[in-house]
Amino acid sequence: MALPTYDKSKRKSTNFEQLPKGAYVIKIMGAKEDTWPSGDNCLKIAFDIAEGKYKGFYQDMFDRNTNEDKQWPYDAVFALNIPNDQSKDYVWSNWNTFSADLEDSNNGFTFDGDLKKLKGKVIGGVFHIKQSAKGDKVYSNTKMKWTCVAEDVRKGKITRFPDDVIVQKNAQTIDDFVNLPEGPDEKAPWE
Repeated sequence: MALPTYDKSKRKSTNFEQLPKGAYVIKIMGAKEDTWPSGDNCLKIAFDIAEGKYKGFYQDMFDRNTNEDKQWPYDAVFALNIPNDQSKDYVWSNWNTFSADLEDSNNGFTFDGDLKKLKGKVIGGVFHIKQSAKGDKVYSNTKMKWTCVAEDVRKGKITRFPDDVIVQKNAQTIDDFVNLPEGPDEKAPWE
C-alpha cells in the first residue's frame, strides 16, 4: 500500500496559548441578535482584546486558523440575554449593566439599540476559566463572564472575579485496568 502525500502548510499549530483569566479592555468586532435553544433572544458580541500584552489575541488566533470554514473563536463571543416583559430581574440587571458599562467606556456614546454602532466600541470584560468534558477529555476555555467599565480595568480597580467552572475528570490509574503484581514473586499479566 502506498502512503498518501501530505500538505505541510496544513499542519496543526502546536503553539496554542490560552488567555489567562482576569480583566481586559475589549473591542467589539461585531454584534448580532440570535436565539438560544430555549427560544429566548440573545445578543452575541464578537470581541478581541484591545489593549495590553494580549492585544489582538483572538484576531491572531483567527488568522492562524487554516480551516476552510474557519469562524471567529468561540471564546471571543459574549452572549447576553435580551430582556422582555417576562424576563427575570437578573436578565434586566445584566442588560442594564452592559449598556451602562458600554456608555461609560465610550465617552459621549449612547446605546440606542443599533447593533451596527457597537463595532469598534470598547468595554471592560471580566474572564474566568470554564471547563467542559467531552468523552474522557476535559477542555479549558477562558470565557468572558461579565462586563465592566474599561477605565476600571486600566486602573486595576477590578478585584472581584467569577469562580472558575472546573470539571472533575475521573481519576483512573493503570491499576484500574490491569492487575499489577503486588510483590516480587508475582508476574505481570503480559509476562
